[in-house]
Amino acid sequence: MELGVFLPTASNNYIPTRALPGWEPNYPDILQITRLAERFGLDFVLNMVKFRGPGGETGYWDAAFESMTLSSALLAHTDRIRVIASIGILSVHPAMTARMMSTLDAVAPGRTGLNIVTGWNPAEYSQMGLWPGDEYFGYRYGYAAEYVEILRGLWASGELTYEGAHFTLDDCHVRPTPQGRIPILSAGSSDAGLRFAAAYSDLNFTENEPLVAEKMTKLQHAAALTGRDVGSYVQQPVVIADTDDEALALVRRYNEMADQGALAGRGRQSARDTVSDAGSTSKRLASAAKAGVAIPESQVIAGSPETVARHISFLGSLPGVKGVMLSFDDFFTGLERFGAEVMPLVER
Repeated sequence: MELGVFLPTASNNYIPTRALPGWEPNYPDILQITRLAERFGLDFVLNMVKFRGPGGETGYWDAAFESMTLSSALLAHTDRIRVIASIGILSVHPAMTARMMSTLDAVAPGRTGLNIVTGWNPAEYSQMGLWPGDEYFGYRYGYAAEYVEILRGLWASGELTYEGAHFTLDDCHVRPTPQGRIPILSAGSSDAGLRFAAAYSDLNFTENEPLVAEKMTKLQHAAALTGRDVGSYVQQPVVIADTDDEALALVRRYNEMADQGALAGRGRQSARDTVSDAGSTSKRLASAAKAGVAIPESQVIAGSPETVARHISFLGSLPGVKGVMLSFDDFFTGLERFGAEVMPLVER
């Protein structure tokens, strides 16, 4: 099982709450977190793509770094750890993405990967005139399939002529090509998203929640139909304290002081997806907004180092889980404790 970190590349990290101090993305901190993960022997970091926050009083996700250029800077200043970049496929033509990823591979051969983000938040793209309309929710995986076909084709030979429903390329050239295979991740957790991952991705990543085992079974069944080996990274928020009671008290405080404006904003945007099933990210966010919770207790691992290690090991035992991608309420303290106190227990 691989372990990685979901880097805090947008303001106020991943918990929309007034109970945590405000934080703005800055390169020195993100590089330090990446190097810390590398020092503790973690396998990868992933940075997300985000173009706009959902509103609210804390400024949650109002500021965010661009993923490709950040990945290049992180790769240039680390030695071993893999850095996975993210691309919002509505925002960049696949030929440009292919060229950017070839450049990242040249910076650090074999140490990068690409996370395909189909887009669930219309406000992020409509502000730039890029949202194709809410009907996109119904065909976004067809759009993403063409996107990946173009990436793979250009990486394979450096040139491609292609005609699809969404893209047309006429003897398009992208050279130099990558030195090796660039793994592609996709974050779909609906049934359609899992089928897309089975057909086009090397890895799927999904949030840990009560349905995660069921989703892993669905992914494995879908992958069996395509004849491909596709596993999943499970995104896992972690809150570590000396005791389970102390950690749970922190989670409940974060929820008591949740940024309701940010939750409502996410809920309004995700509710526009009327196509996806109950397992989708949009439905999960809409549910969290309705409940008014910053971090659902059913999705977070909160406890002592021993408790956290047991839960991480359980996730690793699920068929189809190839890794766990960690986020923390406090990335410096949390990652330090995870590396020093939890990892030795997980390894045992």
